[in-house]
Amino acid sequence: MISETSHATRSETRGRRRAAADPLTPRQPLARHAAAETAAQRRRRLVSIVLPAVGGPLLVIAIVALATAGIFAWQVTQVRDDLEAAMDQSSLLVRAAARGDVQGIEQSGTDIVARAQRAHDTAEGPLWDLAAQVPAARNNVLAVRAVTDIAYTLTSQTLPPVLDMMSASSDGTDAQGINLKPFLNAGSVIPTVLTSFSEATRIATAMDRTDVVPQISEPVDELVGLIEQATPVLQTVEEHLPALLRAAGADRPMLYQLMIQTPAEIRATGGGVAQWLVLKVDGGRVDLLSQDTGTDLMYVDLPARGFDTENGSLLRLADDTRELYPAELTNWSSNFTMSPHFPTAVELFQTTRDWTEKPRFDGVISIDPLVLAHLLEATGPLTLASGEVVDSGNAASVLMSEPYERFGMDNAAMDAYFNEVSAGMFAKLTSSQWDIGAMWAQIVRSAEEGRILAWFDDAALEDLAHQYGLDGTLREDNTEATQLGIYFNDYSIGKLEYHLTYSQRATCNADRRTVTVSMDLQSTITDAIKSGYTLGLRNLERGIDPRTMMLDVLFFAPPGGEILSTTPDIGDWWDPRFRDRSGSDHDNPAESRTLLLAEGEARTVSYTVQLPDGDLGPLELRHTPGAHDTTVTIDASCAPLFRSPEGSDNIRLSTIG
Repeated sequence: MISETSHATRSETRGRRRAAADPLTPRQPLARHAAAETAAQRRRRLVSIVLPAVGGPLLVIAIVALATAGIFAWQVTQVRDDLEAAMDQSSLLVRAAARGDVQGIEQSGTDIVARAQRAHDTAEGPLWDLAAQVPAARNNVLAVRAVTDIAYTLTSQTLPPVLDMMSASSDGTDAQGINLKPFLNAGSVIPTVLTSFSEATRIATAMDRTDVVPQISEPVDELVGLIEQATPVLQTVEEHLPALLRAAGADRPMLYQLMIQTPAEIRATGGGVAQWLVLKVDGGRVDLLSQDTGTDLMYVDLPARGFDTENGSLLRLADDTRELYPAELTNWSSNFTMSPHFPTAVELFQTTRDWTEKPRFDGVISIDPLVLAHLLEATGPLTLASGEVVDSGNAASVLMSEPYERFGMDNAAMDAYFNEVSAGMFAKLTSSQWDIGAMWAQIVRSAEEGRILAWFDDAALEDLAHQYGLDGTLREDNTEATQLGIYFNDYSIGKLEYHLTYSQRATCNADRRTVTVSMDLQSTITDAIKSGYTLGLRNLERGIDPRTMMLDVLFFAPPGGEILSTTPDIGDWWDPRFRDRSGSDHDNPAESRTLLLAEGEARTVSYTVQLPDGDLGPLELRHTPGAHDTTVTIDASCAPLFRSPEGSDNIRLSTIG
């Protein structure tokens, strides 16, 4: 009995041990008389088997997919950062080139090429191939690829030769010069640049824009637009490169006059010339030689050499031209710009160089204070020695109004002030601490407003100025363009016209072949203006309120045209000097009417022209660029009379309608 009990006990103990060692073993064997497995139990048992077998690989796939998506997102970010950094470096490259900073040129250029190539290589990777297979993302992925392809094309083809050219020819400059030497060897580089432009445009044009987000498509459109603007400019530079190199002093030193007209004392081409800079360009280097003033020229230099600045004449004009203008056009520098034919002013200044035994200018460029205001938008503000800040917002007032109230009749103090501003602007421009795109935009803006005029002794350069409508000439026929215009000359001897605003419009009668040009004038001067330098000096001699503008209004018809009527028909005032006139200038018939515009008064001046028979070139509607913006509108009724200006480089040709 004892042995049997011990055996049973040992068997039970071994059973418990087996159960503890194998927890999956049921406590009771699955005897054939045990309860049947339910459906729920079967499902749970299958799940317990399938999940480990299938879920493991799916989890691995999910983790890999998430990692791949993360890597792709990181690559997209890297591409964006590389392209943005390349754009930032391009601005630094331009500044380094302007300064002649060889190390900066190489550093920025190398970084741009490297970043553009890395962005391109990244976008060509297998993950991008995979992403391009997803229908919802395909076009955007391919569009980003196109952007990197464009960037790589432009940088890899254009920058290496440009960098070689700049590095080889840059030797630095000082604060009083702009280093143009990098551009003297541009002839060998421009064809390569144009080829890269063409290839980049082809890539952009082939890009499928369907469902592409604006953040991708808009920069591409902007780039294509910039290429379209830059291509004709580069083609023109390539065509005229020998002349441009001569202008940059590649063959010999060139002498230039930078004339500053003042619309506050208005003249036909802009304003009285109070001062000008004399610049020497030698081997691409620009140096400021002097800052000359009309005060020194007319009160000291010319009289000391025997010229009668009151009754003399520096230039013999044709009889019908002399009848059109007052005598002071040819004997006083602030009046040299009374003719809308800019070369007349140039010839008068050249004659003063002969009188003062100084070399003639090889070129003359004219700007006004509004140009300086525009350029300050690109360069940033100018700080004077006194701490006064001149910026794009206050430059017009600082240069045309406020100093006259501040200095009164103290010419010396005023000239010193204007000289400081001019010298500061020159230093600002030659520092090259500005974006070239922003600067170019402001130059184009100023030229479109008629505020930049240019004359060159070199025939090829003069042709270039003419091609772009910068020569300020009265056209002697209507082949290239049909030119009409209304111009103003101040007769008050003051700075009243800072307070003059106006707009211009043209309407036509195609059946009668007539065109009517009108300008709405408004005087905004107030009693707060008290400076004797601003108020009309000649007004007092005639018993006219010193805040009334005395204007000589010039109406010009194109060659072969006839002025049928003017408004006013007869001028407001007649005396031996300030009176109505008739004549012509370079075969352009013209009428002059005197006009008195009182404080706060608004008036309209206009004239109607009978156009000549035959084909007429595109309409070129000119006016005196004033101290404020001028709105110009041309009615659609004029379209049948004039050829379209499409395809012309002349930025002054008007758009009709």
